[in-house]
Amino acid sequence: MVVAPIDSPIIRSKEVQGMLDQYEEKFGERFIAFNYADFQRRGDKCAAEVYKETLRKALESDKPYHIVSRRYRILDH
Repeated sequence: MVVAPIDSPIIRSKEVQGMLDQYEEKFGERFIAFNYADFQRRGDKCAAEVYKETLRKALESDKPYHIVSRRYRILDH
């Protein structure tokens, strides 16, 4: 997947990578991979910021994040 220049530094940041490691250690599973179908821009927040915020909320809530991903829906393409 191609990641927009605005999103790449956030997704690849040490902060996000550290949170992904914490999530895996805490819940015993990996957090959903970044994708534009499930994490879309909201107002002034780019998609990566929405992803980061969702990851942070999952860590703070002590509850793993689960959704039915729209990533592979044929009708969305």
